[in-house]
Order: sequence, then C-alpha cells, then structure tokens
Amino acid sequence: MYEKKAQELFDYTVDIRRKIHENPELSGQEEKTVELVKKELKEIGIDFVDVNKGGVLGFIEGNQKSDNPKTIILRADLDALPFEETEKNLKNNRLVKSKNPGAMHACGHDGHTAILLTAAKILNENKDDFAGRIILCFERGEEFGLNYKYLMAYLGKNEVDIDSSFAIHVSPEYESGVMAIKSGGINAGAMMFDVTIKGESGHGSRPYMANNPLDCFVDIYNELKSLRMNKFSPFEPMTYSIGAVEMGNQFNQIPDKLRFKGSVRFFDRKEVGYRFYREFQSLIINKVKSHNCRVVFNEYTRPHFPIINDEKLANLAKNVMADELGEDYIANANPSMGSDSFAIYTAQWPGLYLMLGIKNEELGSGAALHSSKFDLDENALKNGVAATVRYVVEYLNSDIKLEDGPYKNNIKGLFIEENRSQEEIEEIYDDIA
Repeated sequence: MYEKKAQELFDYTVDIRRKIHENPELSGQEEKTVELVKKELKEIGIDFVDVNKGGVLGFIEGNQKSDNPKTIILRADLDALPFEETEKNLKNNRLVKSKNPGAMHACGHDGHTAILLTAAKILNENKDDFAGRIILCFERGEEFGLNYKYLMAYLGKNEVDIDSSFAIHVSPEYESGVMAIKSGGINAGAMMFDVTIKGESGHGSRPYMANNPLDCFVDIYNELKSLRMNKFSPFEPMTYSIGAVEMGNQFNQIPDKLRFKGSVRFFDRKEVGYRFYREFQSLIINKVKSHNCRVVFNEYTRPHFPIINDEKLANLAKNVMADELGEDYIANANPSMGSDSFAIYTAQWPGLYLMLGIKNEELGSGAALHSSKFDLDENALKNGVAATVRYVVEYLNSDIKLEDGPYKNNIKGLFIEENRSQEEIEEIYDDIA
C-alpha cells in the first residue's frame, strides 16, 4: 500500500540521512539540523513552528470526515553524541562519515529524522487517505533529556489536544528492516544520582589522623549490592551502576571528599523506582553518619518515567505492519533497560515505541548504540517509512479508544512531578514566549 511510495522516495530518505550524518550536532546545538528540517517541511508544503530550544513541530490535517477525529504526534530526535567516528564500521569503510570532529550520530537519530521527513512527505500527499491530525515532532537534545520540556510547554500553552504518540528507534539487535513490537514496558525509567561525601583530609602516613571518605563510600557500595537483593523482588527488573568515582590526585594524601555518580533503571516507577529512591537515600545518610562524614546530594533525581507501550496500539501495529511489509518483517521486541525522553510523551498520551532492525553483517552494521563503530543499513529505512505511514493512517481511521496518560493536558503538573521548581517552570514558559 505505502511500501511502493517509500521505495520511490528512497533516494530522498538516504539524502536526508547522509546530510544529517555528515553534519552532526550535539544536544542543544542542532541549529543546522533544525534549519534542514524547516527547509524540507517548507518545500513539502507543511505548516510548522520552530519552538525556541525545543525543536520543530509540523502539522498535517487529513481530509477524510470523522465523527471523532483523532490527533497523533510522531517524534524523531535530532541530536548527535560526543564521539569520534571510526573510518570503518564492523566490517567495511563507511558510506558516509561525520565531518565534525568529536561528534557522531551513534544512536541513529539521523535515520529517525530521515524516516519522519519522508513519511511526512507521503502523508501530506495522501491527505484523502485519513481523517484527523498529525503532529510531526523533531526534538532537540534527546540524548541528555534537555529540550523536550520546551516542546511540552508549547503544546500545553497552546492547548494542543493529542490522543496518541508514536516513535521509531533503530536497533542493532534485529535484522535489517524488521519491526520489533511489544506491549507494556519497552524502555526503562531512570533516576540519576551525584553525591559528594565529605570527610577529613590527612597525610598517607597518618591515616588514623584523617577520616577517609573512601571508607564510607566502600561501605555504601557494598550495602548497595545487598539492597538490591534484600529489598527488591528478583521478578522486578532493576539495574544500577556507578559510572564515576572521583577522589584525590596524590599518592600520599588522603583527600577530604569523594564524589560518585550513577544511575538506576526500572520499569515499575512506583513500586521499584520510588522505593529505590527512598531506600538508597536513607542508606547514604545512615552510612555517612556512622562514618562521621557529611554528605551533599549534588543531584538526586526523582524516578523518571519508563516507556509503556499501549496494548491496543501494539496489536494494531503488528497487524497492519505485517500486512504492509510481510510477516517476516515483524518480531516481538525485547524490553531494554535503556531510557528515552519519549517516556514523557507516553506519560501523557497512550503511545507506541518501536524498534527498527538495522543489523546487516555483510554491510558491517550492527555495532551497539552509542558505539564509535555504530552504523546502520540504510535499506532498513524504507520499511521504517512504509510502516510509519501505514500505521498512522490505520490508527487515525480506526475506532480505537485509548485511556489517557495521567498527565494529559497537565504539563505543569508533569513538570512538578519531575521535581522542577516553580522558578524553572516559569523560565521554560518564558523561553518559548
């Protein structure tokens, strides 16, 4: 139905992907990428707004009549990662390489944007195929969760009513062109911590005259292992990691402070995320006290939302995408402990987050996301385009009724739940004014 159109526009898709790949921009710095998106939307004939710091929102109105027209938001991300791209992928020289030293599209956002722009082109040319409204969302700063807040504030301020959300993410876990789908938890929620323990410095020859913060940290770290075992069911997915430990720089000096940073991942935000939030904070405070140290929580975030796929939408996608692409290109997705800002979308509007396989051993694509060897098989993008268009048309024309997320039409409430201060919320709204 739409696979042929995706094939006809394949050169366009590849051209967009390569332009973005050659000119990667880090989170919050996507000025040229935003200009490219705006240029393409203008040429396609799609109305759009450039949301300051947030990204670009485009709008397509269907022509079919409906007693209950729906609105769906389609998200693609724009930013790159601070990696130096290798000359070769897992096997071959790259077809296209970053021209910006120290920046690389190592998470496939170039492919996501190319898919959405091509799908937008097809949808805009076939408005008679569907009822309702499509919002195209090109999000800045996804990698560090920096910029979605501006898009959300714009949508809330302008009372844009949305019924459902959708996004595709490329994945080296699946063969090229495969659409991997599941209902329920697909990407984990997360919380981050950045903690400084303060003791008393001293000379290495007289440790008894110092209060080494390392002793306190070791006690915390060892207790953290038992916390996972004793406080959480083995049937509740959760992982944690310490990503940085900073302490001193001299062989004979005991420093007065130690700083450690890490993250936790989970799917059950209430029973696992918040329980860890409370238990770990209590553990740190008690251990610091027992070691006669002091503690500063530089950052201790509330648990962020996981991505929970709606069951009705997952079933719809499996059926219509199998019809569009063939059963061989549909797979059951495995949940990932990775996180994505798309969780904020599904916290408001029932949504679907799919994985698009890009693994091709012959081409050398299949390295892990966030790897300097990461590459994608561009042929997979065709299926991403066709699947997106078919799903959107079928959803908008369906009579599916969905249960709204807990924060629909309550963006400020969502911001408060994220532990943003009133001052920060006001600044966000000022920035988009």
